[in-house]
Amino acid sequence: MAVSMRPASRKRWYNDLFFIKRRPIFRGLSIEWDRPADEDDYQKLIDREGFISHKYWHGGDLSKYPTITQDLKDLDQHLLPTFFEFSQKSKYFQNDFYLYQWIFALGAFFTTLFGTLAATVGIAGGNSAGRVLSYMTAIVGAVTAYYTTLSNRGEPQKRWGKTRRLAEELRMNYFKYLSHLPPYDQADRVQKLRETVIDIRVKEQENG
Repeated sequence: MAVSMRPASRKRWYNDLFFIKRRPIFRGLSIEWDRPADEDDYQKLIDREGFISHKYWHGGDLSKYPTITQDLKDLDQHLLPTFFEFSQKSKYFQNDFYLYQWIFALGAFFTTLFGTLAATVGIAGGNSAGRVLSYMTAIVGAVTAYYTTLSNRGEPQKRWGKTRRLAEELRMNYFKYLSHLPPYDQADRVQKLRETVIDIRVKEQENG
């Protein structure tokens, strides 16, 4: 069998730069989560998130464990849709935050650049070019200020953190339910699961 002698790809130094590592998705990211129409895709999603998928579980045939099988059905019905909904919202607000940071950084750079050029050209006596650069400085500064205001009003960083925290709280309850730990160690455990999810949904609507 032929063995590839191609050297392993090395991580480029620029991969950790802000504009590479924290680049936003410009083609649009939906705030809404839609369950994949294909069941196989849905099971892959469950597996990727670190949950237990009956199709991609490598620990044996789950049908031999009726209690676990029923627990997974309960979680799929009552908890996972909310987890994926909050996880999608978290990605959306994260992308918004990165986008506003990009705009702010680029706006600050070009405002400084055009302002410096306008001052330099003005000193050199190029009044017409200086005026154009001054207008460009004002326009870029106004656009940057506008998007900074939108960012502060929308609070994407705060909402990103909140929805991610609530998604991870749901993840914790997922495994507590599977492990039959309190409060999911009683006969009314399914009702407790529903109440927990409702409480977390209420938290998402609260300020703070």
